[in-house]
Amino acid sequence: MLKQNREKTGYQEKLEMAVEKVENLGFDNIRADLPEFDTPAKLVNQNNNDVFIPDITAKSKSGKKAYFELSKKVKDTQKLVNKWKLLSTMATIKEGAFQIFVPHGSMKFTKDLVTKYNIAAELIKI
Repeated sequence: MLKQNREKTGYQEKLEMAVEKVENLGFDNIRADLPEFDTPAKLVNQNNNDVFIPDITAKSKSGKKAYFELSKKVKDTQKLVNKWKLLSTMATIKEGAFQIFVPHGSMKFTKDLVTKYNIAAELIKI
């Protein structure tokens, strides 16, 4: 989720739900912007020098890096699309996974973006 959306109410609760889901999926070395976790590392888009911080990162049991995002409807989708494309590319390079947690009411918005911009991501309802 983009930083400006993190300040809105409900983000922390959804992030906690997503972290719990990541733990239940068997991932470890979890990083998230929550007090009990380390913050995920910054990623810089080489095309435009935008800096992105994934909502959650973790490692699978096989040691592969995974990136997780919370979907949120936004009017200006360009930065969101750039972030998701970067995370998708990073997951592919590291032979890991990119999953987007989709809260109730955001599935059509998320599916449309992923399809339109050909972003390789697994969508998970929360």
